[in-house]
Amino acid sequence: MIRSCMTLFFAALLVLCCSDGFAQYSSNTSAVGGVLVDAEGMLSLATADQLKTLENARLEAMQSIQKGLDQTADTRRISLKKLNGIAARCVAEGKAIPDSVKYLGGLTAIENVFVYPEENDIVLVGPAEGWTVGPKGVMVGKNSGKPIMLLEDLVVAIRSASGSERHVFAVSIDPTEAGLKTVHAYVSQIRAVTNASRVAKQLEEKLGNQVVTLTGVEANSHFAYVLAAADYRMKQISMGSTKSPVKSLTSFVPMIQSPEEANVLPRWWMAPNYAAITRSEDGLAWSLSGGSVVTLTETEMFDGDRLVKKTVGMSTAFQKWADLMTENFDALSKAEPIFGQLRNCMDCAMVAAMIAEGDLLEKVNDLEALLSAPEFTTSYPVPRMVPSTAVVAKKGGGFLFTNGGVSIDMWKPIQTARVAEDLKAGKYPVGKSWWK
Repeated sequence: MIRSCMTLFFAALLVLCCSDGFAQYSSNTSAVGGVLVDAEGMLSLATADQLKTLENARLEAMQSIQKGLDQTADTRRISLKKLNGIAARCVAEGKAIPDSVKYLGGLTAIENVFVYPEENDIVLVGPAEGWTVGPKGVMVGKNSGKPIMLLEDLVVAIRSASGSERHVFAVSIDPTEAGLKTVHAYVSQIRAVTNASRVAKQLEEKLGNQVVTLTGVEANSHFAYVLAAADYRMKQISMGSTKSPVKSLTSFVPMIQSPEEANVLPRWWMAPNYAAITRSEDGLAWSLSGGSVVTLTETEMFDGDRLVKKTVGMSTAFQKWADLMTENFDALSKAEPIFGQLRNCMDCAMVAAMIAEGDLLEKVNDLEALLSAPEFTTSYPVPRMVPSTAVVAKKGGGFLFTNGGVSIDMWKPIQTARVAEDLKAGKYPVGKSWWK
């Protein structure tokens, strides 16, 4: 009896995901990557009209790009010491931070980090270009279309990583066990699904809101917002509740080939892959080139009382979709800029781990204004909840829901970085300006 109830429970859950008709946009809520978080912490998708309004507002507010920064560069060097000086002046004079500083000189990635203790400076190096307002109001490179690195994401990452404990930056969106128990009790009473729409509605109501759990990073920051929004969008794309903008990245649902695969809960999470990180012998020069984002998988079962994790990759279909997400991540990042913003946040997390592991804030003691001034970060509503909405699947006449997440463990890649004898900081490269 228990086995048959569990089979019906999971067969009766073949697509549970996030719908578009959630909380309405309010005037004091900003969209990040096309995702809204309202004052209560509820996630939803922005409408086309809302996004157009946001794009127009950002275009109108955008400052002229400083000469030189409007050019595409394979490498651009950004001095954190000099950015700190600008931060201090802006605070003292009550001025807003310039766009050129806010967007880190147009960096689209961080490939090298050079530390100059004698100069009290840390220099970030990476490809850069001029910027403009792109899809869904995200600032992107004029030529590449890649999201631009944000100073506030870097600042929050450094602050969040600077404590004595080594926390992973992560988000997870999951159903509550109380909601699962209620759904399990409801489904155990069903003998046949004669009205799929009504059952779907009941499942939505009984499961309740899914809970957003953030760890390691400041919960009201843009960085945290990006984590939650990227997780939310991955869940929608995987379940097919919104159409994937990349043709080769299909929904997971058609991949289910056996009843066994329909009887477990897929869980996917995105993580950084920085296998090629290298450093100099003295730890003052670092290379981050070749980093990527991978999607990993594991499966879970609900035993009637709690969720139980199973073996990673136990389902061929789950692993197949994870691999598909990994293969299409770069294309997805351009079509859905929230994923490109996530990639940028991972670079920022790696830099923050370097600084923390090397005690660089002690060696480079000239970043106080940059890291402490509240003017250089924005306070956002804290992501807390995602509504659970049941969607009838054509295949098997059942329903399924998925869990998801992002996990940025930046500590292990930094702690295990390979020493490269030819990697050195070299001559102090910035000069009079804060960039070169």
